[in-house]
Formats: sequence, C-alpha cells, structure tokens
Amino acid sequence: MSECLFRDGQWPLDVVATNGSYVISKGKKKYLDFKTGWGVGTCGWNNNTLNAAIKRFKGPTYVMPTYYYERWETLAKRLVSLMPNKDYACFRATGGTEAVEVALKISKAYNNRKKFIAFDNAYHGQSFACMALVGLHEEKFGPYQDNYLRLKATDWEKTTKQAVEAIQSKEFCAFISEPIITNLGAIVPPVSFFKEVKNACEETGTVFIMDEVVTGFGRTGKWFGFEQFGIVPDIIAIAKGFSAGYAAIGATIASKEIAESMRFDFSNYSTFGWHPLSTEAALATIGYIQKKSLIKKSETAGNYLMKKLSAFCKPDGKGLCIGFETKNPKIKRACLRAGLIIGEIENRAVLLPPLEIQRKEIDKAVEILKKNY
Repeated sequence: MSECLFRDGQWPLDVVATNGSYVISKGKKKYLDFKTGWGVGTCGWNNNTLNAAIKRFKGPTYVMPTYYYERWETLAKRLVSLMPNKDYACFRATGGTEAVEVALKISKAYNNRKKFIAFDNAYHGQSFACMALVGLHEEKFGPYQDNYLRLKATDWEKTTKQAVEAIQSKEFCAFISEPIITNLGAIVPPVSFFKEVKNACEETGTVFIMDEVVTGFGRTGKWFGFEQFGIVPDIIAIAKGFSAGYAAIGATIASKEIAESMRFDFSNYSTFGWHPLSTEAALATIGYIQKKSLIKKSETAGNYLMKKLSAFCKPDGKGLCIGFETKNPKIKRACLRAGLIIGEIENRAVLLPPLEIQRKEIDKAVEILKKNY
C-alpha cells in the first residue's frame, strides 16, 4: 500500500464498494455497517433514489458564494421548515467542523464574549477552535488558553449547577453540546440539564448551540435530537446525514436575531459551501427521509434494537443513536472479525446503523454483539 497518503493509524478495511447496510472489502467480504461513517449513512449506501437524483442534475458546475443560486434558497427554506419555528436563517458550509466554526463566529459576533462551555473530551470538529472547546490534543496543539469551561458528563446535578453558575456570570459567549453526546459513547443527558442550561442562556444573552452533525436528520427518531428534550436552540450545526454521504455539505442554522450580527462585509465565506451538486444531494436526502418515513422507522427500529440489547447490557440512546458499556476492551476489533462494524469510545460501544435497517439485520448484529460483549 502506498505511503503517499498519510494515515494516523491502521486501516482496518480496504473498501471497494458499499450497498444498503453493508460495506464490501477488497476481498469481497461483506460487513454489516452499524457505524455508517459515524452517522453519515442515514439512507443506506448506494441508494437508488439518491443516485438517480444526482445523475439527473444538470445545473452549473460551480457558483461563487457571493452570487445568487436559486437552489440555495430552496434548500434553506426546506431546512427552516424543519425548525421549531420559521425565525431562522441558514449559513452554508462544507461539513461539520466548518458548521460548528460558523456557529462559534456567529455567537462571538452576537455578544462579543470570549469564553465557551462544552463537554470535556467530547468532539465538535478538527479545527483549532473546535478542538479547543473540548481540549482535544491539547498536548500537541495547545495551550488553548483559559477561555473554556469543560463539563463532565457524569454527576449531572453537579454538572448542571456548574454550567448554570458559569452562564449566570455573563462571561461566557456560548454553550455547545450534542443533544446525545455521541463522542462520549452516546450519552443522553437528563432533560432537566438542557432545560436549566437553556433557561440560564436566555436570561443572560448566552448563545445555546446544538451540534446536530451526527444526531440530525432522523438519527434519534426525531428530525433533530434537540426535539427529544423540548428545547429550542439558538443555533444548530448540521452535516453528515444532511446528504447521507452523497456529497460534502454542512450548514449552520441560526435564529434571525442572532444571525443579524453577521451582517457585515466578508463576515463568512465558504468556497465550496453548498456546491450545486451537494445542494441537490441534500434536497434529495431530505425528500427521501420524508417520503420513506425514516423518522418513524428510526424510532421503531431503535426501540427494537434497545429491547434486544437490554437482554445482556444496559443501552442508552434515542432512535438509532445508541451506546452501551462493554466489558471487552477490544469489542470493535472482535465485531469486525465477525463481520460487524461498530463505533467505540473507551469502554462504550456506539451503534449508528442506517435508518432503514431491517429487523433481520438488527438480529444479526445483536447476536455478534452479545458474543463479544
């Protein structure tokens, strides 16, 4: 294998094809995919409907971000129609890291505070700002300065008190979290935590950001994970399932009041944000999710998977965003050998299968997980 392409670890699979719920290796072995690129493949791989939509595209090769393109407006309206209310505006991005970066910029432009609150060792992207939020690789890329409060996702009463008191100091620009913290192993915070933090943000002008890069577009059995908690974010960052893996795209959706703070020259620019082909892929994905009732299917399949897992472990999650503690430190590798791809964060297995996963496929995955738990 060529050394021209840098890698930071071993490549477990040499992939040549993907189809439905499966990844196919160079040796023609099929692997049941319960990771889907960490939540990218909402609609399954090699989806005929999405393939056809992309092939039908006859639009421009490229549109400069400062120009107008009607399909951008179409997509923005579709996204806003999925929000709790219509008082939102969309910013274009190419993926999750950029979407979060834009969210941080909007927040800073809005209240001009310098500090941020996030969860320790969670994940919001690979840029300096995104890594600094959670302390990622600080030993290599830091120090990140003392502008971050990093919460622990353990003692929720203590964590809630710490977050609320920090917000009430009016020193913090924004709070950011995934609704279900996938990068800590699909941990579900209590409803009371998010509600108290959101109330404190509203009282102090602190921006409340939901990172829905993984949890959006039906992953949790709702269009967006924040709906599971009865809260309305100020800003939502999306990517991954936004196009189901068919193109690189992301977006930052902000309340219009907060978005207005970015109305100054060159406040944001994304060269490939909402490339015309990516825009078609995203529109086709949203249409497919709606037409095939994937939100309901995610909820139903998730309930079935949780019930099956409960026979031998204590699963946590919503819809098809599920995690559980494992006794096997090598469960990911063991499952891979058995033909199942899963996620793993320290001592927790993470399951993010396609939203149209079939019961027989769930049964097959559970059998492998039970043997290697």
